[in-house]
Amino acid sequence: MKLVIFDFDGTLVDSRPLILESHRIVFSEFRLPAPSPAHSLSLVGKSLDVILAELAGPTAPILEMVKAYDLLLPTLRADPVFAERPFDGIDALLHELSRTTDIVMGIATGHRSDTIAPALQTLRWVEYFRTIQAADTAPSKPHPAMLLQALTTAGVEAKDAIFVGDTTFDMQMAEAARLRSIGVAWGHHGAERLTAAGARHVAGTVDELKTAIRAALSG
Repeated sequence: MKLVIFDFDGTLVDSRPLILESHRIVFSEFRLPAPSPAHSLSLVGKSLDVILAELAGPTAPILEMVKAYDLLLPTLRADPVFAERPFDGIDALLHELSRTTDIVMGIATGHRSDTIAPALQTLRWVEYFRTIQAADTAPSKPHPAMLLQALTTAGVEAKDAIFVGDTTFDMQMAEAARLRSIGVAWGHHGAERLTAAGARHVAGTVDELKTAIRAALSG
């Protein structure tokens, strides 16, 4: 059995409108200067409390801000302008992989379990994933615990697994867990940074990603 683990934001879905609008609203609510879009998006993939500590500073009311995000997220997701949207071709890729008898899939995300679950329900992706590792089940990326726990849950050895992500945190996490990694160039950190962080391959399109996954699993 082979295991393909995916990052969520920036890899499977475009969540930039959701992220930036939630930052704008919450920082305004707490009368804090809004972070720049570039700074906000550069941290995507880490756990929310870690992101806020960097964006707002360690003296900011981080726990209260996290609660504000929790209350806001369902409202923003209900608005098509801000809801996460799968990148073109991703839905078909997941469907194809889910029908491949010797492949199981997982997710490793900076979301908490209770915030990723509604998104997967809306996208109708829940049944695709054997294991979902989140911010409340492991330390923030790039710590390798999410991937190590995914291997255990799926009953797969590291040599039979790959991780697909869009940030340097993803590539560093895979390296620490001794998993092969594939980067995607349509996310937040770009091909050069992903390669420098240890990506074995960086896909520029979903078709290229599908080919890279097949090649990695057969190698």
